[in-house]
Amino acid sequence: MKKTLLLLALTASLSTQAATQQDIDLALAKIKNSADLQVVLNTPSALDALGDNLPQFINSVTVDQQVSFDKEILINNLTATEVYNILALFGQQTTIAQYQGAAIVTDTDRLLLNTTALPVCNAANPIELSVTLDTQKQAHFGYTQSGIECDGNVELTENTTVTYQLVNQPNSPKGLRLTGAGFTNPFDGHIDTVTVSSDGQTIQLQNNIQNPGGSKYQFIFATDENDLLLVSPDPQIIDRED
Repeated sequence: MKKTLLLLALTASLSTQAATQQDIDLALAKIKNSADLQVVLNTPSALDALGDNLPQFINSVTVDQQVSFDKEILINNLTATEVYNILALFGQQTTIAQYQGAAIVTDTDRLLLNTTALPVCNAANPIELSVTLDTQKQAHFGYTQSGIECDGNVELTENTTVTYQLVNQPNSPKGLRLTGAGFTNPFDGHIDTVTVSSDGQTIQLQNNIQNPGGSKYQFIFATDENDLLLVSPDPQIIDRED
């Protein structure tokens, strides 16, 4: 009986540890605020790999509820391993899968990028959708659930209403709001209806499981930045037979 209880306790402990790994990384991060950043800049660190691009990267760093920065500066100038080491300073190393454009020079680079993939999102819960602009005014899209990043896609085995909730960040376009969704093939029978909330902050897609396969869609946004419409590059619903 004692052995069984011990095993159950250990299992629960490991499950909790896995579920909070991102929190642990953030807690152990060397850089949590502007003061921490200045301390790190005064000592040798992984940031040194940026060389002449370091000032541009530092200027892109913002500190709000969490630290954010221009990902493209890392992708365009570093190897995957160098990116990973910099992410670790901010407690964001679990997001390395988002840096697929980083250079692959060593086996470690290949390991970090080729075997790391974001999980699909859980359609049972709302999916948080964010859009941010880097210093070059390039839009970047991200998806999270309960603080864990996912790839935006969902896999379904039954009729489901999939909900995406727009979460604005300090570097999101001004007045960002959803206006609808466009489809690569709107006639494939995967999505029946699309509903956007009156404030443009939520979009719901009613799925129809009758046809196995995938349906790619793109979110359409309006902003106060200009009169042009912004279109996301993904995601998709994949209907699978149960």
